[in-house]
Amino acid sequence: MLSVHQSRGQSLPTIRLGNAAGIVDPQLIFMTMGQHPKIDYYKQEGCALDIINMSGSGQTMQAIIAGHVETSSLAPIAYLPVFAKNPNVDVVYVYAWLRSPHWGVAVKPDSAIKSLQDLKGKNIGIRNKGDTGYFGAVGMLKEIGIDPDKDVEWISVDQGGPAGDALYRGRIDAMAFWDGGFARMETAGFKLRYLPNSPGMQQLFGQAYCVRRSDFKKNRDVYVRFFRAMAKSTVFAYADTDLAIKLHWDLYPETKPKGKTDQEAMAEARVVVNSRRDKWMPAPWQADKRFGAMNADEWRAQLKFLGLEGTVPSVDPIFTADILDDVNNFDRDKVLALVKTLSS
Repeated sequence: MLSVHQSRGQSLPTIRLGNAAGIVDPQLIFMTMGQHPKIDYYKQEGCALDIINMSGSGQTMQAIIAGHVETSSLAPIAYLPVFAKNPNVDVVYVYAWLRSPHWGVAVKPDSAIKSLQDLKGKNIGIRNKGDTGYFGAVGMLKEIGIDPDKDVEWISVDQGGPAGDALYRGRIDAMAFWDGGFARMETAGFKLRYLPNSPGMQQLFGQAYCVRRSDFKKNRDVYVRFFRAMAKSTVFAYADTDLAIKLHWDLYPETKPKGKTDQEAMAEARVVVNSRRDKWMPAPWQADKRFGAMNADEWRAQLKFLGLEGTVPSVDPIFTADILDDVNNFDRDKVLALVKTLSS
């Protein structure tokens, strides 16, 4: 049963959302916009959002299974090895919010490392072994024939400035992370050069929200309304990123950088958001333009990327598109009209 908390004086079904990034910074404007009282998409849909910070995909997966949160964005590359061993795990994917992969590997601009093949024998910095950046790098190394358990050393270096410092001081040779994390390193003054991803990445999507399978049918209507509010928020944030960042800071003032002018803070936030915002939208080669869309071919490509295609006979239990038509049943022009009103 969904948890219910008090929300703005009303008792609304509240979706607890596990946030693997561990910080509610402007990279989340695609969902947080709907919380703002000038917009109120979640309230209009009869639900509420409660973001719970966590420390990577590993922890969010455990939180979903244990019922500590109702939904979380979980990287397929983190989940599929678990599903291959336990196909009865109580998880189903329902909404792909990041339509393209968002992880990669970066080095110092003057590094002698030019490609993923050059990482053999090197020290690679990661946030932790439950992080998407780690899982993505493991998959890419396997694809090109490098054993991620024997041929490289993984070193946890946190994120942001501490991670950049570890790279620049030579404690690590490369950093495996995700776009927003890389952006925060760059805004901290650590310039990076990005290695070309492996060929298999081109067939994948990035992240999707999952829920407990045992909850899905009985709470389907709440999930439809919740993800519809998220889709509206995404349209809003994509249409005017600067406005969305300002509104996000209204909601979460503690995430606005301290000791900086508004112009400096906005410039930094733009770097983080712009590293990802186009991935909220379907890529030109993706035929299904609905928000949240994913398909069986993309899931089979995820399995192939991880070398698991022979261990999972069918991808049907992994995801469902059941709610997508209902989620996308809203007036985008009305959302854009509100953007225009609030930005004038």
